[in-house]
Amino acid sequence: MGLQGKTAVVTGSGRNIGEAIAKTLAQKGVNIVVNVRGSVADGERVTEEIRAMGVDAMLAVADVTDSAQVQKMADRVFDRFGGVDILVNNVGIAPMCRLQETTDEFWDFVLRTSLTSAFYCTRAFVGSMVEQRWGRIINIGGQSGIRGTKFKSANAAAKHGIIGFTRSVSNEFAEFGITCNHVGPGHLEKSHEVVYYENHIDDLNPTFRKDQLAKVPVGRYGTAEEVAATAAFLISDEAAYITGQTILLNGGVLFV
Repeated sequence: MGLQGKTAVVTGSGRNIGEAIAKTLAQKGVNIVVNVRGSVADGERVTEEIRAMGVDAMLAVADVTDSAQVQKMADRVFDRFGGVDILVNNVGIAPMCRLQETTDEFWDFVLRTSLTSAFYCTRAFVGSMVEQRWGRIINIGGQSGIRGTKFKSANAAAKHGIIGFTRSVSNEFAEFGITCNHVGPGHLEKSHEVVYYENHIDDLNPTFRKDQLAKVPVGRYGTAEEVAATAAFLISDEAAYITGQTILLNGGVLFV
């Protein structure tokens, strides 16, 4: 697929979707920058496992909600690899909270994590893609930005923002051979969201998970590996004419 020897930055790649994407790209010969914030042990493990695949990998510990830390990470990556070909903005959270109980701090934290981080990282790395006139940007969002899931006003706002951000970036940089797409997973088997659901399940919606699964036509939750496979396709040369799009991996759920 023409990816051998390219370099990818995958934010939040110490576990779950980010780890799956990093390893899927590594299998295709892509050098990987593994990014974590606090889970350094996970980051070290993933980095070593990727190196064992025969490609180069480096661990970049940085909080991507902090502009200065993102720029320091970018400087390190450029020193190591010279440039970046692929950026996967994977960091995001989806906590549940009643609107009237949503504090300013909660709102700001969700938007900075799920939306502003993508802006910081894209701004830091897209210049390298412009110089080489080739690049791929994948924003991992979700379906809440389209369906407006209840108890998730902050998350829905952030994820809808990712859709608009994706479209704008795709239009601004298409002339440089750069594509930008949004991959929106539905409910996954091992999603970190399960923790948020279980923490609030009695008080917000006791049948939330059961109700959601009942709406999935294929009758099961998705997997991180399926998200990774979709991202890898959008990064490939075969998908060079796909940009500015939202691809939902939700088992056929329609919002009616």
